[in-house]
Amino acid sequence: MLGTGDPSLHSCIHRTKEGRQGQCNSLSLSHDQSHLKKNEFSWKDVANSLSLANIVLGLFSIFCSFSRKSHCASWMLLMSFLLDMVIRTITRQLNIYCKSGAELNDFAVFTTFGLASALLLGVDGPLNGFLAIIYVLTTSFRLCFYSSAGVPFSYKGLPCPYASCVLASISLLTKGNTFILCCMASLMILFMVDQSYYPRDDVLESENWKKVVYVGGVVMLFFSPFSLTAFYCLVWSLSYIFFPDALWGGAACLKL
Repeated sequence: MLGTGDPSLHSCIHRTKEGRQGQCNSLSLSHDQSHLKKNEFSWKDVANSLSLANIVLGLFSIFCSFSRKSHCASWMLLMSFLLDMVIRTITRQLNIYCKSGAELNDFAVFTTFGLASALLLGVDGPLNGFLAIIYVLTTSFRLCFYSSAGVPFSYKGLPCPYASCVLASISLLTKGNTFILCCMASLMILFMVDQSYYPRDDVLESENWKKVVYVGGVVMLFFSPFSLTAFYCLVWSLSYIFFPDALWGGAACLKL
C-alpha cells in the first residue's frame, strides 16, 4: 500500500488535476467558439432576411407596375434603396460574407434594382419594351463583371441602387412620364457600364452628416409627401453620380 508521502501518489494526483484543468480549458474554449459561431450565424440570418425582404419589395413593385400603380412601385423601390444600404453595412461591419448570402443579395439587386426598375419605363410600346430589356441586361452585366472593382473602397460603374433611385424619383415627380423616364434610363445605362470608379457609399459608417442624410431619407419616405421625398432622394442620388469624390469619397480617401 502507498503512503501519503509516496511521491508516485503525489505525481498521480498532480497529473489528475492537470488533466481536469485541461479539460475545463478545452470546454471553455469550445464554448466560446460555439458562442461566436452562433452570433455569426444569427447575423448571417439577419442579413439574409433583409435581402429576402428586398426581393419581396421588388416583387411588389413589379406587381404594382403591371397594375399601373407607378407611385406605389416607385415608393417600394425607394424603400429598397435605403434597405440595401443597411444590408451592405451589416455585411461589411461584421464581416459575414458567405457565398449563399452574396448570391441572395445579387438576386435581390437583379429583381429590385434591375427588373422592377426597368418596368417603370412601361412596356406599352416597342421602344419602351426594348429599353427596359437593355436596362435589365445592363444590370445583369454589371453584377457579373463589375462585382469586384479592383480598387479598394470603390465600385466600378454606377451602382444599380442609385440608378434605380433616380428612376423611382423621376417617376414620382413626373407622375410616370414615360418619355422622361426613358431619357433618364438611357443616361443611367451609360453610367452603369462606364469604366470609371465611384467611391464606396459608407453612408452609415462614415461622417455624421452622411448618417443625417440617410435618416432624413427614412423619415421623409414614411412621413412626407411623395413629391418631397422624391426630390430629396433625387438630389441625393445625383450628388453621388455627378460629385462622387467631392461629396461622398472623403472617407474612402482617408482610408486609402
